[in-house]
Amino acid sequence: MTEQFTPEFSRIVKTDELVKGKEKVTVEATENERAELAKRFELISIDSLRAELEVKTASNGEVTVRGPMAARIVQSCVATLEPVPEQVEDTIEVLFSPHVSEEDMPSNPDDLEDLSEAELMALLEQPEPLVDGKIDLGEVVAQFLAVAMDPYPRKDGAEMPDSVQSEEEAEADKPNPFAQLAGLKEQLEKKK
Repeated sequence: MTEQFTPEFSRIVKTDELVKGKEKVTVEATENERAELAKRFELISIDSLRAELEVKTASNGEVTVRGPMAARIVQSCVATLEPVPEQVEDTIEVLFSPHVSEEDMPSNPDDLEDLSEAELMALLEQPEPLVDGKIDLGEVVAQFLAVAMDPYPRKDGAEMPDSVQSEEEAEADKPNPFAQLAGLKEQLEKKK
């Protein structure tokens, strides 16, 4: 049984209720919602998160969501774990279509393994499914924040401590068990 995901920051828009098929919507996360999103994205904090979006419905039922998103976040430095503040800005642009089913979308990362580069690019350009004429603008903003923030925040001048080894260095330092067996074999042959 699959677990139902409940977004921490949810702002549902019913596209069939849009005036003249177009509406400007401001979505801003509350303190509680920012705290919950910070937990989800493993951040120290999200101090602000806001987007000014235009939601526009086309005659074929497709809906475009477009507009600027801005956030102030604090992450942990990858080298020192000290707080690293970041101003995140991005432009949201997503196309939703009632002609795309959720079954058409990959449900887990394993579904992407056998796809060619051309198939992956086509999938990225495919519209998102519009289910029951509803779009969760809060979740759209949260996903854009997750992609736009620095994946490897580093405090200015921060260096990795000398005591931290890379995986390759750690592997090189491990004794090779086959070399040890070869040495043991030589010793046994000398005793014969």
